[in-house]
Amino acid sequence: MKDASKRSVVLMSLFSFACAGKVLADGGNVLPSSQQVNGYSLATAAQATAVYNTGVQAGNPDTPPPPTLPFSLVVGNATVPQNSYIYVPIFDEDNSAPADPNFPSDISNQAADAAYLDNYVLTNYGVSSFLVQVDGQNTVLDDSYITGVNTPTLLDGSPGGDEYISSSAFLSPLSPGDHTIGIGGLISGDPAIFLSYSVDVVPEPTSLCVLALSGFGLFLRRR
Repeated sequence: MKDASKRSVVLMSLFSFACAGKVLADGGNVLPSSQQVNGYSLATAAQATAVYNTGVQAGNPDTPPPPTLPFSLVVGNATVPQNSYIYVPIFDEDNSAPADPNFPSDISNQAADAAYLDNYVLTNYGVSSFLVQVDGQNTVLDDSYITGVNTPTLLDGSPGGDEYISSSAFLSPLSPGDHTIGIGGLISGDPAIFLSYSVDVVPEPTSLCVLALSGFGLFLRRR
């Protein structure tokens, strides 16, 4: 009996070693606006996703496939891998025709970009601040989450613009399973969700291996 038990322990140890992988805390929290994700800031992420994002919003049939990035872009219902950071565009404006005459003349001036977008949504929609909601938990964003960038020709106007202002956020990885991500803002101080996305986080092979390990352990205990 002792020998059989010892063999079980050795087998369990080997199986655990084969399936070992890093463990990330469950999250979904909005990351600080200054934090980079795999070398991308909010500004460079906005720049990399602007053409695709504006094309999707405009329903442009010439919209290219989503770019390949070291994080998951969520602009609708999505399936993302476990341990993947998530980039969520919340609201954007650009200088595509017909351009707003109040659009900033200097896109590199972050304060001017933020003031423009704040005034635009307050005037047109009564929104005072942007927010992200993850599984019912709201995070209100300040102006540091607003960035202005130069881009290739955008796909939501005729002609398309090349200057883009976006409010966006990175989220930390979500646990495997179904989640809901909402984007919205404060209206008269109360949170309002404009769009809600279903996000399915798919376990990585290492996670499936851990599940198999649990089943293997039960099998050994029964023996």
